[in-house]
Order: sequence, then C-alpha cells, then structure tokens
Amino acid sequence: MLLPPGEELSGFVFTKLDEGTKAFNVDIAGKGGFNSFTFFVPVPGLKIDHYSVDWDNLYPADSYVEFEQEQLIAEIEDYVCCVTDKKGENNGDPLNLVLIGHPEDIYTAFLRAGWDETEVVSRASGWKTVKSFLSGGEYRYSPVSSLYVFGRPQDIAFQRIRDNIHERNHLRLWMSRMTYQDVPVWIGQISRDIGVRFTTKTITTHKIDPDVDETREYLLENLAYAQSVKKFGYVGGVGKVPMDQPKGNLTGDPWFSDGYRLVIWVSSQPMSLEEVEILEWRNPHANQENDR
Repeated sequence: MLLPPGEELSGFVFTKLDEGTKAFNVDIAGKGGFNSFTFFVPVPGLKIDHYSVDWDNLYPADSYVEFEQEQLIAEIEDYVCCVTDKKGENNGDPLNLVLIGHPEDIYTAFLRAGWDETEVVSRASGWKTVKSFLSGGEYRYSPVSSLYVFGRPQDIAFQRIRDNIHERNHLRLWMSRMTYQDVPVWIGQISRDIGVRFTTKTITTHKIDPDVDETREYLLENLAYAQSVKKFGYVGGVGKVPMDQPKGNLTGDPWFSDGYRLVIWVSSQPMSLEEVEILEWRNPHANQENDR
C-alpha cells in the first residue's frame, strides 16, 4: 500500500484471532530506509497465568543483588540443576535456560517470536484441554503444570504449539534476585512435548523429548530469527547427563544433556542477526567434538 507523504489513511485489517495478546508487525518502507514496528493488543477472554504476578513486589526491594560478569557466571553455575516438586524433595526437568531482561522485554520477545501465553488451571481451561486431547486439535493456551524453583511455581509460562496439543514446545521462567547491569536475571526450563496424558492434579501432563539440548538450541534460533536476541553464551550448571544414563523428571520421563545452560539477553526492540553478540564463556560444542 502506497501512502504519499503527509497523508493519512484509516480502515480495518482482518486477521486470524489470537486470544490473550495479539501481536502483529507493521513494516514501513520509504526513501529514508525500512522500519519495522511490532504492536501488541490485549484480547479479552482468557485468564492468563502470569497476569496476577506483582513484579514490583516479587521480592523486597533491598534483596536484589547486582553481579559483575564473572560473579554472574559463577552464581548461575551454582544454581540447582533442576526444578522440584512443591515440597522440594524430588528433582524434575533440568534448568537449562537463563534469560536477562525486564519483564516487558521477556513478554515482547516471546510474543514476537510466536509463543503463546498459558491459561490458569480452571474448569473452563480443563474442558478445552479435554476436547483438544480427544480430538487431537490445537489448544494454544493450554495450562501447564506447576514446577518449583525458589519455593514457588513458575512466574511465567509460554508455549509454542505445533500440529496438536500432544506436541508443543513449552518453557517456564522464574525471576531471580540477581541483576546484571540493573537488569533482572531469570532461570528457566524448556523442553519439547511428544505426548500428553491425563493426571488427577493438573488435568494433563507432558511427556518430553529426552534430548532437552535440542529444544534449548531451537529456542535460540527461534528468538534470533524473531530479532529478539541481543547476545548469548553458555554456562555450566545442569551437569552432564549421558544418553545411556538418563535422569528422569517428576513424571518419570527420561532426559539427557550436555550439562550447559543457555544465557540469552532478550530485546524488546528488533535486533538483526548481524547485531547479535556471541559470548565466549563456555563452549558445549567443543566438548561434543572431544567426545567423538
């Protein structure tokens, strides 16, 4: 659509319904260059799980700790390996992800990259889950079960649906007390569903792909191509888990890993691939070469 300088145009744009939050891009090209804008419009109807989180009062204001780079690496590597159950007695999926960004940066980055928010567990969302489970259809906002870090369930959960409810990528994030250059540091868990089964507590639970590293790398590619990555690097912390000696999560699904955590600085402003900075902290790919 061509619009001469100084003129205005109004009208309607018809698009696919997205519940929760609708994200859409507007690209403007002219003699002065090319600009891309992403807009986010709240769509009523869903009870999103993280809407009730009081980010300003999640921790006492004086409890946040600012870290320098080497301190940050050491602290992240010293975190527990995995999520736990509510009592903190049993380990589950590995904490294989660290994000650095303000809540609005996290929110913007994932919605721009095509991830969906998740509904709270309720009678309505349970009925939607049952229908999708039986029909094999999509339910993009299906609730996820609660896993625990810092003694509380996830602060945010996102999912990226594939062909049906049985197959999706999903992640959970917890804001820590750490900050780096005055920006919050988050610890998280990402895995890929390869099946769903019913439970008495959370309606459904996921069966994960045991190769959790592949899903971790998918997220990096996904966010980078969505222009949501400023820089990234790797640290240890999970601990190496060989394929022939896998660990199990809280529902008994096996998983294995090279033991690294992916650290991503997310951006709410579009960042081209050429602008992404690669940090030479740890190199999991070098270990893969040595293991061959």
